[in-house]
Amino acid sequence: MGLKFSLPLILALMIITGCASSRKLTYFNDIATVSGVDSLHRMQQLKIQPGDILQITITTLDKEVSQIFNPNIAVSGPASNSGMEPGYLVDSAGYIALPVIGKINVKDKTTAAINDLVSQELEKTVRNAYVSTRLVNFRVSVLGDVARPGSFRIGAERASILDALSMAGDLNVTAKRDDIMIIREINGVKTYASVNLNDSKTLSSPYYYLSNNDVVYVKPGPDRKFATSKTIQLLPAIIGVISLITTIVILSK
Repeated sequence: MGLKFSLPLILALMIITGCASSRKLTYFNDIATVSGVDSLHRMQQLKIQPGDILQITITTLDKEVSQIFNPNIAVSGPASNSGMEPGYLVDSAGYIALPVIGKINVKDKTTAAINDLVSQELEKTVRNAYVSTRLVNFRVSVLGDVARPGSFRIGAERASILDALSMAGDLNVTAKRDDIMIIREINGVKTYASVNLNDSKTLSSPYYYLSNNDVVYVKPGPDRKFATSKTIQLLPAIIGVISLITTIVILSK
């Protein structure tokens, strides 16, 4: 009797094991029971910090005046010979120096707020000027148990942890999804936060959207040390198939 029930039992165990493994590999397992409205209200705007590089374009009806405010537009390329992006470097105190206007403090301001601030200063000398500000050195680093670790440039003002992981080729099968570390520097002090990609509350976390120079570290899971080859990674499946074949042969006798 024991042999007759061994095959269904093995199949049931394989199904349960497969479901458990699949659940570990998926993101936001409880997403079907929650609403995404709250996370939309908590989207944080990117704020400028010391060390950021801003591209500020000032356009007026007079081309000569525009050239005064944008002296590098005609000659600037993707990057200078030194490897730095062209633009205004925010100093350690949070200031940038603009032609004619002089020094202005941009620390902890959004690009939209900087546009308004520069426009107000320009009104003193120039009329009907259009101001556009963009952060040009927005980068994040993704390290650890991912397909392609590295440093990635962000073209937009907003990037989530999912965007960064996508750039890195997604998590490996062996990666821990419930304890991803975000390293962020705020006012010269490094902060650390753990993000759980199995929990939908992460969508409303202040660390879901990344800041400039954030580091995303994906911790390897306990099985990582055994995943040295494709054969070893497939070993559990191979053992399961062999066990199933052995059971069928025994039952067929």
